[in-house]
Amino acid sequence: MQLPIYFFGDNHFSPVSSPSNEKKIKKMKEFLDSIEYNSGSVFIMGDFFDYYFEYKKNNPNYFEEVFLVLKQIRDKGIEIYFIAGNHDYWIGSQFRSLTNQTFLTDQTLSIGQKKIYVTHGDGILSWDRGYRILKLILRSRIFRFFYSLLPKKLALNIAKKISYERKDSHIVNQEKLDNIHAELINYAKSKWNQGCDIVIMGHYHHSFNFIDNEKQLIILDDCSEEDFNYAKYDGESISVKRL
Repeated sequence: MQLPIYFFGDNHFSPVSSPSNEKKIKKMKEFLDSIEYNSGSVFIMGDFFDYYFEYKKNNPNYFEEVFLVLKQIRDKGIEIYFIAGNHDYWIGSQFRSLTNQTFLTDQTLSIGQKKIYVTHGDGILSWDRGYRILKLILRSRIFRFFYSLLPKKLALNIAKKISYERKDSHIVNQEKLDNIHAELINYAKSKWNQGCDIVIMGHYHHSFNFIDNEKQLIILDDCSEEDFNYAKYDGESISVKRL
Protein backbone atom coordinates (compact mmCIF):
# COMPACT_ATOMS: atom_id res chain seq x y z
CA MET A 1 0.00 0.00 0.00
CA GLN A 2 1.43 3.34 -1.08
CA LEU A 3 1.75 6.34 1.21
CA PRO A 4 0.08 8.71 1.79
CA ILE A 5 -3.26 6.99 2.43
CA TYR A 6 -6.46 9.00 2.07
CA PHE A 7 -9.42 7.60 4.01
CA PHE A 8 -13.02 8.54 3.18
CA GLY A 9 -16.44 6.97 2.80
CA ASP A 10 -20.19 7.40 3.20
CA ASN A 11 -20.55 9.05 -0.20
CA HIS A 12 -23.88 7.24 -0.63
CA PHE A 13 -23.88 7.50 -4.41
CA SER A 14 -27.41 6.74 -5.55
CA PRO A 15 -28.30 4.28 -8.34
CA VAL A 16 -30.83 6.88 -9.50
CA SER A 17 -29.62 10.00 -11.30
CA SER A 18 -30.22 13.21 -9.34
CA PRO A 19 -28.75 16.71 -8.87
CA SER A 20 -27.44 15.58 -5.46
CA ASN A 21 -25.61 12.66 -7.05
CA GLU A 22 -24.03 14.88 -9.68
CA LYS A 23 -22.82 17.32 -7.02
CA LYS A 24 -21.27 14.47 -5.01
CA ILE A 25 -19.44 13.17 -8.09
CA LYS A 26 -18.19 16.68 -8.85
CA LYS A 27 -16.97 17.04 -5.25
CA MET A 28 -15.10 13.73 -5.48
CA LYS A 29 -13.43 14.88 -8.71
CA GLU A 30 -12.34 18.08 -6.92
CA PHE A 31 -10.80 15.91 -4.21
CA LEU A 32 -8.93 13.85 -6.80
CA ASP A 33 -7.63 16.99 -8.48
CA SER A 34 -6.25 18.10 -5.12
CA ILE A 35 -4.14 14.92 -4.78
CA GLU A 36 -3.34 14.14 -8.42
CA TYR A 37 0.31 15.13 -8.13
CA ASN A 38 0.91 12.74 -5.25
CA SER A 39 1.27 9.00 -5.44
CA GLY A 40 -0.53 7.19 -2.70
CA SER A 41 -3.65 5.20 -1.92
CA VAL A 42 -7.31 5.90 -1.28
CA PHE A 43 -9.11 3.71 1.23
CA ILE A 44 -12.89 3.86 0.77
CA MET A 45 -14.48 2.98 4.11
CA GLY A 46 -17.87 1.65 3.05
CA ASP A 47 -21.27 3.05 2.05
CA PHE A 48 -19.60 4.43 -1.04
CA PHE A 49 -22.94 3.57 -2.63
CA ASP A 50 -26.36 4.12 -1.11
CA TYR A 51 -27.30 0.77 -2.62
CA TYR A 52 -25.11 -1.70 -4.47
CA PHE A 53 -25.96 -5.29 -5.31
CA GLU A 54 -23.87 -7.01 -7.94
CA TYR A 55 -25.39 -9.83 -9.95
CA LYS A 56 -23.40 -12.60 -11.56
CA LYS A 57 -24.50 -11.34 -14.98
CA ASN A 58 -26.53 -8.55 -16.58
CA ASN A 59 -25.72 -5.94 -13.94
CA PRO A 60 -27.73 -2.71 -14.27
CA ASN A 61 -25.55 0.19 -15.40
CA TYR A 62 -26.40 2.42 -12.41
CA PHE A 63 -22.91 3.70 -11.60
CA GLU A 64 -21.16 4.21 -14.94
CA GLU A 65 -19.98 7.73 -14.02
CA VAL A 66 -18.74 6.66 -10.56
CA PHE A 67 -16.88 3.70 -12.07
CA LEU A 68 -15.25 6.08 -14.55
CA VAL A 69 -13.96 8.21 -11.66
CA LEU A 70 -12.47 5.10 -10.02
CA LYS A 71 -10.71 4.23 -13.28
CA GLN A 72 -9.31 7.75 -13.41
CA ILE A 73 -7.89 7.28 -9.91
CA ARG A 74 -6.11 4.11 -11.00
CA ASP A 75 -4.83 5.86 -14.14
CA LYS A 76 -3.17 8.48 -11.93
CA GLY A 77 -1.16 5.69 -10.28
CA ILE A 78 -3.16 5.90 -7.04
CA GLU A 79 -4.13 2.58 -5.47
CA ILE A 80 -7.73 1.91 -4.41
CA TYR A 81 -8.77 -0.12 -1.38
CA PHE A 82 -12.34 -0.67 -0.28
CA ILE A 83 -14.03 -2.06 2.83
CA ALA A 84 -17.72 -2.93 2.60
CA GLY A 85 -20.36 -0.98 4.49
CA ASN A 86 -23.93 -1.82 5.40
CA HIS A 87 -25.22 -0.32 2.10
CA ASP A 88 -22.73 -1.92 -0.28
CA TYR A 89 -21.66 -5.27 1.15
CA TRP A 90 -22.86 -7.20 -1.92
CA ILE A 91 -19.97 -6.43 -4.23
CA GLY A 92 -18.70 -8.79 -6.90
CA SER A 93 -16.02 -9.26 -9.54
CA GLN A 94 -17.02 -6.17 -11.55
CA PHE A 95 -16.42 -3.80 -8.65
CA ARG A 96 -13.38 -5.70 -7.41
CA SER A 97 -11.74 -5.21 -10.82
CA LEU A 98 -11.73 -1.45 -10.17
CA THR A 99 -9.79 -1.75 -6.91
CA ASN A 100 -6.41 -3.04 -5.83
CA GLN A 101 -8.08 -4.94 -3.03
CA THR A 102 -11.56 -5.18 -1.52
CA PHE A 103 -12.37 -6.35 2.01
CA LEU A 104 -15.57 -7.67 3.55
CA THR A 105 -14.21 -7.55 7.10
CA ASP A 106 -12.36 -5.02 9.26
CA GLN A 107 -8.67 -4.61 8.52
CA THR A 108 -5.49 -3.75 10.43
CA LEU A 109 -2.91 -1.81 8.43
CA SER A 110 0.71 -1.96 9.54
CA ILE A 111 2.44 0.69 7.47
CA GLY A 112 4.77 3.48 8.46
CA GLN A 113 5.09 4.16 12.17
CA LYS A 114 1.46 3.41 13.09
CA LYS A 115 -0.85 0.43 13.16
CA ILE A 116 -4.32 1.45 11.96
CA TYR A 117 -7.56 -0.47 12.55
CA VAL A 118 -10.09 0.27 9.78
CA THR A 119 -13.79 -0.52 10.13
CA HIS A 120 -16.93 0.85 8.53
CA GLY A 121 -18.38 1.12 12.04
CA ASP A 122 -21.78 -0.57 11.85
CA GLY A 123 -22.80 -3.21 14.36
CA ILE A 124 -20.48 -2.01 17.12
CA LEU A 125 -22.98 -0.46 19.53
CA SER A 126 -23.95 -2.99 22.20
CA TRP A 127 -27.60 -1.89 22.37
CA ASP A 128 -28.11 -2.26 18.61
CA ARG A 129 -28.95 -5.96 18.91
CA GLY A 130 -31.71 -5.89 16.29
CA TYR A 131 -29.33 -4.57 13.64
CA ARG A 132 -26.68 -7.12 14.60
CA ILE A 133 -29.15 -9.93 13.87
CA LEU A 134 -30.27 -8.24 10.65
CA LYS A 135 -26.63 -7.82 9.62
CA LEU A 136 -26.03 -11.56 9.89
CA ILE A 137 -29.09 -12.25 7.75
CA LEU A 138 -28.32 -9.68 5.07
CA ARG A 139 -24.73 -10.84 4.70
CA SER A 140 -25.60 -14.53 4.41
CA ARG A 141 -25.27 -16.48 1.19
CA ILE A 142 -28.91 -17.55 1.50
CA PHE A 143 -30.13 -13.94 1.51
CA ARG A 144 -27.93 -13.04 -1.44
CA PHE A 145 -29.17 -16.00 -3.46
CA PHE A 146 -32.88 -15.31 -2.91
CA TYR A 147 -32.50 -11.55 -3.32
CA SER A 148 -30.77 -12.12 -6.67
CA LEU A 149 -33.92 -13.92 -7.89
CA LEU A 150 -36.02 -10.78 -7.51
CA PRO A 151 -36.66 -8.73 -10.66
CA LYS A 152 -34.00 -6.01 -10.67
CA LYS A 153 -36.53 -3.18 -10.74
CA LEU A 154 -38.34 -4.60 -7.71
CA ALA A 155 -35.05 -5.11 -5.85
CA LEU A 156 -34.10 -1.47 -6.52
CA ASN A 157 -37.50 -0.21 -5.32
CA ILE A 158 -37.15 -2.19 -2.08
CA ALA A 159 -33.67 -0.77 -1.51
CA LYS A 160 -34.85 2.79 -2.24
CA LYS A 161 -37.71 2.43 0.24
CA ILE A 162 -35.45 1.12 3.03
CA SER A 163 -32.85 3.81 2.36
CA TYR A 164 -35.49 6.57 2.38
CA GLU A 165 -36.97 5.37 5.66
CA ARG A 166 -33.51 5.39 7.30
CA LYS A 167 -32.42 8.83 6.07
CA ASP A 168 -32.84 10.39 9.53
CA SER A 169 -31.49 7.41 11.47
CA HIS A 170 -28.20 9.18 12.22
CA ILE A 171 -29.86 12.30 13.66
CA VAL A 172 -29.56 11.98 17.45
CA ASN A 173 -29.75 14.24 20.47
CA GLN A 174 -26.68 15.18 22.50
CA GLU A 175 -27.33 12.58 25.22
CA LYS A 176 -27.45 9.73 22.73
CA LEU A 177 -24.44 11.14 20.91
CA ASP A 178 -22.46 11.14 24.17
CA ASN A 179 -23.48 7.50 24.77
CA ILE A 180 -22.39 6.56 21.25
CA HIS A 181 -19.02 8.24 21.74
CA ALA A 182 -18.48 6.54 25.10
CA GLU A 183 -19.21 3.15 23.57
CA LEU A 184 -16.98 3.75 20.55
CA ILE A 185 -14.14 4.97 22.77
CA ASN A 186 -14.35 1.73 24.73
CA TYR A 187 -14.33 -0.18 21.45
CA ALA A 188 -11.26 1.75 20.32
CA LYS A 189 -9.51 1.04 23.62
CA SER A 190 -9.98 -2.69 23.03
CA LYS A 191 -8.14 -2.30 19.71
CA TRP A 192 -5.45 -0.11 21.27
CA ASN A 193 -4.87 -2.87 23.84
CA GLN A 194 -4.27 -5.23 20.92
CA GLY A 195 -1.48 -3.03 19.62
CA CYS A 196 -3.28 -0.62 17.30
CA ASP A 197 -2.45 3.07 17.45
CA ILE A 198 -5.38 4.47 15.46
CA VAL A 199 -8.97 3.30 15.03
CA ILE A 200 -10.77 4.93 12.11
CA MET A 201 -14.40 4.48 11.04
CA GLY A 202 -17.31 6.17 9.30
CA HIS A 203 -21.01 5.20 9.39
CA TYR A 204 -22.15 7.70 12.03
CA HIS A 205 -22.33 10.74 9.73
CA HIS A 206 -20.53 13.19 11.97
CA SER A 207 -16.95 14.04 12.83
CA PHE A 208 -15.33 13.01 16.11
CA ASN A 209 -11.64 12.87 17.04
CA PHE A 210 -10.53 11.46 20.40
CA ILE A 211 -6.90 11.19 21.55
CA ASP A 212 -5.75 9.40 24.67
CA ASN A 213 -2.05 8.98 25.48
CA GLU A 214 -1.02 9.15 21.79
CA LYS A 215 -3.75 6.69 20.77
CA GLN A 216 -6.47 7.97 18.48
CA LEU A 217 -10.10 7.32 17.52
CA ILE A 218 -11.34 9.03 14.37
CA ILE A 219 -14.95 9.03 13.18
CA LEU A 220 -15.09 10.56 9.71
CA ASP A 221 -18.06 12.60 8.59
CA ASP A 222 -19.71 11.71 5.30
CA CYS A 223 -18.88 13.01 1.84
CA SER A 224 -21.83 15.19 0.90
CA GLU A 225 -22.57 17.66 -1.88
CA GLU A 226 -21.00 20.47 0.18
CA ASP A 227 -18.12 18.79 2.03
CA PHE A 228 -15.70 16.02 1.15
CA ASN A 229 -14.45 14.76 4.52
CA TYR A 230 -11.30 12.65 4.64
CA ALA A 231 -8.23 11.75 6.67
CA LYS A 232 -4.66 11.72 5.40
CA TYR A 233 -2.03 9.39 6.86
CA ASP A 234 1.56 10.11 5.82
CA GLY A 235 3.23 7.21 7.62
CA GLU A 236 3.89 9.17 10.80
CA SER A 237 0.64 10.91 11.74
CA ILE A 238 -2.96 11.20 10.58
CA SER A 239 -4.93 14.39 10.09
CA VAL A 240 -8.62 15.04 9.36
CA LYS A 241 -9.43 17.39 6.50
CA ARG A 242 -12.36 18.61 4.46
CA LEU A 243 -12.69 20.03 0.99
